[in-house]
Amino acid sequence: MEDNVSKIKDRLDVVDVISGYLKLQKAGMNFKARCPFHNEKTPSFVVSPERQVWHCFGCSKGGDIFSFIQDIEGVEFTEALRILAAKAGIELESFNPAVQDDKARLCEICEAATKFFEKQFLSSIGKQALEYLKDRGVTDSTIQEFRLGFAPNDWNALGTFLKNCGYSESEIVDAGLAIKRNDGSGIYDRFRSRITFPIFDLNGQVVGFTGRIFAESSEALAKEEGQAKYINTPQTRIYDKGRILYGLNKAKMDIKQADQCVLVEGNMDVLMSYQAGVKNVVASSGTALTPGHLTLLHRYTTNLDFCFDTDQAGAMATRRGIGLALSQSFNIKVIEINDKECKDPADLVKKNAESWSGAVSQAKPVLEFYFNKAKAGFDPTSVNSKKSVISALAPFLKRLNSQVEKAHWLSQLAFFLRVKEEAIEADVGAAKDDLEAYDREPVLVDVSPKSVVASDLLSETFLSLVMKNPLLFKNNLKDINPDLLDPYTAEAIAKLTATFERSERSSNPMEQWPHGRRRMTAINSDNIADFLKDFRESEQSPDRKAIEDPRQSRDYKLEFAYLKSQEFWKDSKDEELKIEFNNLISKLEERYLRTKLEKIGFEMRAGDDKEKNLALAVEANKILNRLGEIQKT
Repeated sequence: MEDNVSKIKDRLDVVDVISGYLKLQKAGMNFKARCPFHNEKTPSFVVSPERQVWHCFGCSKGGDIFSFIQDIEGVEFTEALRILAAKAGIELESFNPAVQDDKARLCEICEAATKFFEKQFLSSIGKQALEYLKDRGVTDSTIQEFRLGFAPNDWNALGTFLKNCGYSESEIVDAGLAIKRNDGSGIYDRFRSRITFPIFDLNGQVVGFTGRIFAESSEALAKEEGQAKYINTPQTRIYDKGRILYGLNKAKMDIKQADQCVLVEGNMDVLMSYQAGVKNVVASSGTALTPGHLTLLHRYTTNLDFCFDTDQAGAMATRRGIGLALSQSFNIKVIEINDKECKDPADLVKKNAESWSGAVSQAKPVLEFYFNKAKAGFDPTSVNSKKSVISALAPFLKRLNSQVEKAHWLSQLAFFLRVKEEAIEADVGAAKDDLEAYDREPVLVDVSPKSVVASDLLSETFLSLVMKNPLLFKNNLKDINPDLLDPYTAEAIAKLTATFERSERSSNPMEQWPHGRRRMTAINSDNIADFLKDFRESEQSPDRKAIEDPRQSRDYKLEFAYLKSQEFWKDSKDEELKIEFNNLISKLEERYLRTKLEKIGFEMRAGDDKEKNLALAVEANKILNRLGEIQKT
């Protein structure tokens, strides 16, 4: 595995990998983006092509390409290895089936099912399903690109095929493709006599399916029998309906380039929009929009255009989704379909593809859309009519983050209703919020101990300052009390000091270490990158190196300090660095002394020994004097 990790890192650049997920912008030597792991307006996520690492100064996540894939995809190290190996064109040695990753196994089953469904278009009934799709305006190339298929009207066809491929009944059920019989006599296929739409994760792996009845007669029969027009894969270990959007695997780069995402309701809407040239489109696949969906989209854009069905349910879905998106700081527009013969984008594209492109380009800001709707049927002589307009707009006004935008619409409302702004604002604040229930679910960020380095901001800042120009502080470092710093920073400073001391004794810039490794004996601003490598490798024992998740076996904190030095101190002159060095030392000492003073106070309150308390009081007095001196400087 160590060799695979090295090969992958040799072939893949961290900027190329991360730019597949985020919109990176050049910032000096590095690249910046808004962090995908927490909500922020100012980019604090930094990618270093020089060091091949990434780090967010806002939430403290960071690491290499492997840790990024683990965090962004929510997968274990072995799966991240597989994903990156595919990107690098490296064939991995086969895993032992007994220990093969469970999620990878389920993905294999879904891929096999996709191929099975694709072939069923060749059957007599499958040809009817194919003809139905073409009647709806779907082209052969779209059918092939999105890998549509057909599930035969058979209770065991897929299950039998998958068992013949070597998969067990329990695995087929776990993949969401079959259901256990109530009498325990086996399983039966979940999808029968339906057109199948494979659902892909961001890497293009099939993780689930949507099945659609394909003929009007079948729809009527299904309605009589209580069957749904659409059925979806249930929640599985690889398919989380609250975190996967249909079409995002294909649309993500188009969304980044357009800095805009068009959100529609159904899979057919995505296919037809894509076919019409509007490719920055995704669907919630009939599932209510969730904070997980919005977190996913936030990686690529903050501009979201809604277009749900024009029926009552579609209008409510749009309203709820908009309320949730506004609370997550998205800029929202609404796309209107002003054709009475078309209730969704798929219908409009079939009738006239250019009409859909035009509707997207003419999307209206959310408040303008709902303001115009509220104007319809408005009676300027009726108090109740005025209250209805305020009630319709209040939930959206409350969620606007921009005070300027909020003030603009309050002013527009006041002018339209011929009521004072103060009164409008008061009623908006008191209005019943029918969307509140939909934006209570928090956006969770994984802050588990294994993925986030505990942060001591003062120590981290101090280390970054030293890393900017270690030689400048050569004579100061050996006098620093290690108790002022967190243990890792203290260790890094000690190793820097030891390196300086070796450089004074040795003319050889490198020394031989055990296990064939070498260490530096001299350091300056030019070879600091070598020191980083030397320091990181010294933290690893040879027998464990690269066997585990790299972010577990390698501590990147020094790398992050180096990145911070490039970002925070890049324009600072030596004299300014020296001044800041002294300021930070004073702050670190002050923090240390205040902590010590608190402990002394606790000991004095808890103890009855007068002699000991007297000694503690003397020590406390010295600390107070020292704190006074620090504050004067």
